[in-house]
Amino acid sequence: MKLRITAILIMLFAATASAQNVALADLQQDLALMKREVGQLRLEVEQLRRENETLDRKLKAVQNSSVGSESVRTEVSAVKAEVATQNDALKREIVSLVRKDIEALADQTNKALDKLAKAIGSRPVAEVPVSFGDDYPKTGITYTVKSGDSLSKIARMNNSRIKWIQDANKIADPNRGLRVGETIFVPQQ
Repeated sequence: MKLRITAILIMLFAATASAQNVALADLQQDLALMKREVGQLRLEVEQLRRENETLDRKLKAVQNSSVGSESVRTEVSAVKAEVATQNDALKREIVSLVRKDIEALADQTNKALDKLAKAIGSRPVAEVPVSFGDDYPKTGITYTVKSGDSLSKIARMNNSRIKWIQDANKIADPNRGLRVGETIFVPQQ
């Protein structure tokens, strides 16, 4: 019976670990995709900067040229306005695309985190049966638990042992089995 329970617990733990690994792999893939897309956006922005610099140089060359007619100045102003409009439109488009990509990746990440949280939350809790022995001195004192007390502290102060106090008072978890104000029996030799 114990072997069967142990085998079931091992299978449940393995399934939980597998679900956690899958969720972690999903997160890693999402992160790699985000890095790749951000890299592509950086390249596009750099290309736009270069084109903008080229247009600025051409514009300055035209402005510095000896041709001073009003029609050229009008055309230069029109080109400047068109370039500015195109730059603004491209910036808005890039920001919109980045925002959509980030929202999609955030959604995927949240879903993966939810899956991971569910996998962690569904981890089987194996209750270890606790048995208490009668192998402790039957003489001792009663003690009222105070704030900050632990079984080891009480045992040390009263020349006792943690296991004796646990067995005498049927305390399963030595770290959480005490309540302030509770009266317990402390076996002593």
